[in-house]
Amino acid sequence: MNKSLLLLSAAASLAVASCNQDKQAAVDAATTPSGDTAVVMNDNMDYRADADRTVNQIANDLEIDDTTTVSTIGRGYYDRGRRFAEVNNQYKTDTTGFYAAQRAVNDETDNTVKGAVDGDRYNTYTANRGTYYAGTPYTPAPAPRPVARPAKPAGPTIVKREKRLGGDTKITYSNGKVIKIDKDGDTKVKYPDGTKVKTDADDGNVKIKD
Repeated sequence: MNKSLLLLSAAASLAVASCNQDKQAAVDAATTPSGDTAVVMNDNMDYRADADRTVNQIANDLEIDDTTTVSTIGRGYYDRGRRFAEVNNQYKTDTTGFYAAQRAVNDETDNTVKGAVDGDRYNTYTANRGTYYAGTPYTPAPAPRPVARPAKPAGPTIVKREKRLGGDTKITYSNGKVIKIDKDGDTKVKYPDGTKVKTDADDGNVKIKD
């Protein structure tokens, strides 16, 4: 089927599917002043237009050829617009929980898509999710950036460890410090400034030589 005709058919299916949900809004609008009626109808048209644009892009990106799948995803995005309007009104004066409510709506939309496509297509969808959300009602706020913590100063690292004949060990550090451990346990340390420290393993006696 021609891709343009497919998307046109899917959009028509979406319009029919949303008709019943809009019917009550239309009934309610008929009992309200004409100004409110125009707002209600315009909102519904905006949600549908946003959903149509988004589902067309998703269908192209995911190479979806099934009109039922396209219609299901479009229905999800149409509902997303309506739900976000409800969330916006609910938290108009008290924003506590506002972003959590947004995330819940987005999770529902994602679950709708996940249930309609296979795993590979859903992975493509999640990779492009920011594009699909951009410009649609109430695009989620970016996640807060983690507070940068000062890095802990890194100590010298071992660059070479030698096990010598006779059982002695020599360890060289990145800052030039060298440690020699004799087979009997005596330790000799040479620091970058030239200072040498010898520790006797038997009595713990320490000798320092500049």
